[in-house]
Amino acid sequence: MPGQTPANALPQTHTSFGYRGATNLASKLMMAFLPPGDSAFDINVSVGLLMREGVLSPPPDIIKGLAQCEQLMNTKIEALSWRRSTFTSLLHCIVAGNVVEYIQPDGKLKLYRLDQFVCVRDFTGKVLEIVTAEKLKARGLSQDLRTRTAKKEDEDVILYTRFEYIREGFYAVQQDLDDVTIMPHKVHQGIMPANAIAWELVPGETYGRSHVEANYADLLALDKTSQHLLESGAIAARNLIFVKPNAAGGNLRKRIAEARNGAVLSGNGGQNGDIQPFQFNNANAMQSLNVEKQDLKRDLSVAFLLTNDLRRDAERVTAYELEMLVTEIEQSLGGVYSYLGPEMMGWRLEKLMAIMKSRKELPPIGDGDTEITVTTGLAALGKDAKIKRVRSFFSLLNETPQAFQEEAAGYVKFDTILTPAAAALGFPQSIKSSDEVAKEQAQRQQAEMVSQMAQRAAGPMASAAMQPA
Repeated sequence: MPGQTPANALPQTHTSFGYRGATNLASKLMMAFLPPGDSAFDINVSVGLLMREGVLSPPPDIIKGLAQCEQLMNTKIEALSWRRSTFTSLLHCIVAGNVVEYIQPDGKLKLYRLDQFVCVRDFTGKVLEIVTAEKLKARGLSQDLRTRTAKKEDEDVILYTRFEYIREGFYAVQQDLDDVTIMPHKVHQGIMPANAIAWELVPGETYGRSHVEANYADLLALDKTSQHLLESGAIAARNLIFVKPNAAGGNLRKRIAEARNGAVLSGNGGQNGDIQPFQFNNANAMQSLNVEKQDLKRDLSVAFLLTNDLRRDAERVTAYELEMLVTEIEQSLGGVYSYLGPEMMGWRLEKLMAIMKSRKELPPIGDGDTEITVTTGLAALGKDAKIKRVRSFFSLLNETPQAFQEEAAGYVKFDTILTPAAAALGFPQSIKSSDEVAKEQAQRQQAEMVSQMAQRAAGPMASAAMQPA
């Protein structure tokens, strides 16, 4: 264990309630950040681009293209197995309050725990510098790095990596192997691939506070109460029989020790006899301890959301259930949930988009033309809200008087309404573009004209055929 030697005695806990609470909270947060079968983010056209174009909303073909990018990124996230790393990262944040995430060139995540990094933030909490320390075996180094160290194969080496924020869109990286510089300080353009995640930041502090730290008093009290209950229960379960030293019968002690349960022995029992059983009689204290333990567990259950899961393990989960789950998280954790979403997922998605664009895995998108919105909190129901708005709009059209429905429909651009709804459902290609609809209408009109011309030409011929010769 880090920071411990074989000579150290590790502390012995008397309850696993804290572990169950931390894993439960991390699981619920992971389900909210990376919901299975759904997307936790939206890709929208930037406000600056809309203002330059002088429009309020992008055209349907742009919405369809951004929805395709969203699907490609979600597929990539599943292929990179971000869920496992996200769960571990959230556990570190809940328990230790801090963790560093590093996105490798292939998009996979690497985590550094609190004792493996140092960082510097400005007053607003923006990360300015991160230095990570990775302990490796010399035989695990690449061939070019093996030549940089004189250590044997079974010895440990430490790889130090420094990430420095220069300015917006620029960062620097430097690497040292023990005391040898293997990558000099070099400035790169783009998003810094490392980020220090904190559970709760205090203005002016570099490292965050953890959820366990906020509930440490209750966790410690629960551990002590559980210890006292276990010790009291062990004492109560202990059975001792006292025999007077001058009791009649020299083998009385031996007969009592060897007797089976329910055996009948001859001896002088009773309060003043030779045999006196020991009985633990402190039930009131144990009852008080048990009541205190239940109160502590109830308070900690609220803090760690140890309630029945509101989100069912099923393919179809109603929006009400998801809303109740997210509301429960936000009410219990305040702004932590809404802070972690953009801070953790927003940075990840921006970096992943940059990696996929550099590998030509996404359609060409101009830098600064799009914005990634992480749907955290009640905004996670944003996609359902789009569908509800479309339904409400069509209900409004249906309530229009019959005499004006056709005229009202002529003022509606249906592609701008149906395309966002289809994209929210995950079917961006199901809606035809305006050009495709216009082409089909032109083909139908042409077919109708040909049919009418054929009928007109066939009319005189039919009349001539019906006349008698």
